[in-house]
Amino acid sequence: MNYYEFFSDRDEVLKEIEMLKTDDYFEEDFHLLADEDADPDEMQWIKYTDINFHPYYEQAEGIKSIFTANEPAGNYIYDIGLSEDTAEEYLNRIKDGEFLLYYSDEAKYTREQDAGDTPGSETY
Repeated sequence: MNYYEFFSDRDEVLKEIEMLKTDDYFEEDFHLLADEDADPDEMQWIKYTDINFHPYYEQAEGIKSIFTANEPAGNYIYDIGLSEDTAEEYLNRIKDGEFLLYYSDEAKYTREQDAGDTPGSETY
């Protein structure tokens, strides 16, 4: 199952990620889409995590995307199975300063299977 959650500020995102980590999610399971240019200092924390960060760029995305390790939000959002209208709505919300946290059960489920655990059917 895929999850898409919006947050109004960094602290809300971090709180949610910490809560999900207690439920056996790993930082690398998460994809955060946010406007890095809105407040670059506020986004410095992302460099010290394993969270996949997809920065949103309104202008000159082509040039900036050359220097980013992850796919820019404008490209990535169309790869996660959203309709075009929903993707555009989500990009507008990101542009307006919201944080989009995207994750799925797939990696967690695979880890549990590899560890020999049988996930409960009510969870998956």
